[in-house]
Amino acid sequence: MTQARARRTDPVTSHQAAASIDGERIRLSQHAVLRHFRRHGPMTDTELIEGYDGKIPQTDSGLRTRRSELVKKGLLVDTGRRELLDTGRSSKVWGLPPKK
Repeated sequence: MTQARARRTDPVTSHQAAASIDGERIRLSQHAVLRHFRRHGPMTDTELIEGYDGKIPQTDSGLRTRRSELVKKGLLVDTGRRELLDTGRSSKVWGLPPKK
């Protein structure tokens, strides 16, 4: 869900409605990916795709996109760790942000 906005020319009620929408809400598909990270801990995109057990079916590409969206929202972070994939390439390990 993107943040709601109103145009400068919109009536006051449109601005009030846009302001009342919680910009931090996430879609069910994003929530399913976030729940997977909470249950299984840090992982690469490959591990996410191979182990995803969410109730909402998602494609490989969709899972990577949801993970990316969660990173942009600050709900997942690059842990700084890297894992070597079977292809020989290095992959970022994603996880929950440190608790404050």
